[in-house]
Amino acid sequence: MPAASARPHPGAASHSERKRRLRHGVQLAASILVGVIAYVTGLVISALALQANPWAFGSNGELTNTGIVVVLLLSLVWLSVFVRRRWPLVPFIAGALLAASWGDGLLLLIGLFHIVIRGTRVRMIVTAVIGSVLVIAGVIRHCLLPPALNPFGLMIVGDPAVITDVEASAPPADSLLAMNLLTVIAGVVGLGVSIGFGLLLRRTRRMKAVETIAQRETERSESLSTELARQSERNLLARELHDTLSHRLSVISLHSGALEVGTQDDAEVATVASALRREARASLDDLRDLVGGVREGTFGGQSQLGPTSTPPSLPSMGSIPQLIASVQATGTQIRPSIIMQDLESAPTVLDRAVYRIVQESLTNALKHSPGAPVDLSLSVSANQGARIVVANALPTTRTNEYPESDLSTSGSGAGLEGIRERTHLLSGTVSIGPREGLFVVDVSFPPFERRPQR
Repeated sequence: MPAASARPHPGAASHSERKRRLRHGVQLAASILVGVIAYVTGLVISALALQANPWAFGSNGELTNTGIVVVLLLSLVWLSVFVRRRWPLVPFIAGALLAASWGDGLLLLIGLFHIVIRGTRVRMIVTAVIGSVLVIAGVIRHCLLPPALNPFGLMIVGDPAVITDVEASAPPADSLLAMNLLTVIAGVVGLGVSIGFGLLLRRTRRMKAVETIAQRETERSESLSTELARQSERNLLARELHDTLSHRLSVISLHSGALEVGTQDDAEVATVASALRREARASLDDLRDLVGGVREGTFGGQSQLGPTSTPPSLPSMGSIPQLIASVQATGTQIRPSIIMQDLESAPTVLDRAVYRIVQESLTNALKHSPGAPVDLSLSVSANQGARIVVANALPTTRTNEYPESDLSTSGSGAGLEGIRERTHLLSGTVSIGPREGLFVVDVSFPPFERRPQR
């Protein structure tokens, strides 16, 4: 039988979530930092591009009223750089206005870069064409205009008098060539980085997206393979249960029926045989339900502690009196003390767990103290929860009147361990062991919510 795959640790998901949040926080901080740097740098470059314009800077080098208004507008326009990742079209349009006004294409190139990375194919092509036209037009414009209107004019010429008084003297030809060459290089490099590097990152992002999809499909395939393996295990287990136990229970039912018919003169033996036959048939019914649940993977699947109705075929606290009667029919004296309230509000899992714990406790008493009286105390209510106490004589205190059953030597303790597991799953408390000369199973479950009456 193939081994079932290990389930992921509950803390693994939370650890992965913390790592994802930390990574997202680092990326957000880095994006904001880059945005601040781009904002300050771009605003300074745009302001420097105005310094030789007479309508922006006066003859004394101070900003005019028009220049102040333009700088304020530039500071507002450059705020669009902070939404470059989410809405890259915003800085692109704002940059297009700047590029069309006086040839400042830096903000346009930033917006174009992020559109190429994240935009649709059509939007990428359209904006790349528009951006290229505006940048090339700006480069040609700066090359044709006097040095005073070229951002590289002051850098190359070096003499502010030549820049501010173009008519007084002309800069050397090699200076003009270097200025125009820098202008062309700046435009080409800007377009190359925005479009070329943007396409490279776009391809990288798509490859990562494909890898992520492939990884998810692989995980899904592995999950389906695991589920198929579990289904195969369930089918094998159900087949083994049916082929072995159903046969033996059928034989027990057949022989007990024959014993009941053949011992009509002995009323006590006939009663025991009849009880044995009924228990064998009930066990066959339970086995069929169990096999069906195992095959479908639904056995024990109800895990929510909600007040839901119990299917008639499943055991419940309402069936405990019949369980006690069936045990008493074997000749064992049961001294019950049962108080059950709010059963209609009890969660399904609690309803079933209480029945199974009582059943296993009585079975344990029958196995180790056959014929000895068994004390059963059961109290259930929404306010107090549920408590089960089953006590029977210990082997050291039994007399010859209650000899130990042969079945006690074949017990593996799995039933008592099952009681512990059921109790812990429902946040209850359990105590199993000797107490004042008796073997006591003491189980308590917390209160549950009472369903409002309709």
